[in-house]
Amino acid sequence: MPKRREPTTGENAVSRLFLRFFLCYLLAAPVALMIALRGVWVPTVSEAGAPLFFFVPLALLGALLTVTKPYLLVLTVLKAFYDVGLLYSITLWTRQGYGGLLPWNASFLLIVFSLLLFCIAAACAELFSFLHPARDARLLFSRPFGRYLIESLLFAAIALSAYFLWPQICNLLEITSATL
Repeated sequence: MPKRREPTTGENAVSRLFLRFFLCYLLAAPVALMIALRGVWVPTVSEAGAPLFFFVPLALLGALLTVTKPYLLVLTVLKAFYDVGLLYSITLWTRQGYGGLLPWNASFLLIVFSLLLFCIAAACAELFSFLHPARDARLLFSRPFGRYLIESLLFAAIALSAYFLWPQICNLLEITSATL
């Protein structure tokens, strides 16, 4: 007899939601790669820090919207398109001699870090939206919203650190291009 799956509980809900957003990202990545390879849209490397930061607060905002599920899934697809285009752009820079393996690896790891942070933030936002369906002033002054606000500030602070790391990677790209 096949093994039954464990039902969703409060302990495993965030991990299942994380997996949902991560799989949505992975499914959108090949389409984004095809678009980037055709040259339809490729983001610039020097201005990439702000979008890497803003995807996390936009995901956290999803907890307060009435259409949380479609909003977060569309935001996940947009993040996949942006990240894959950015990684393609960085790869082009590296191939043209503007950097080496170290800057490419640093930017890749920062993109992966922002992806994981985004998926966790989106999962927490969707769980909060599911557990607290009211969208009125009582929700804003409730204790669970206060906890969610503190959690959101923590996620935003971590995303802000990624925002401040990105110019350092751009400097590293310029330093290695000056030595070539």
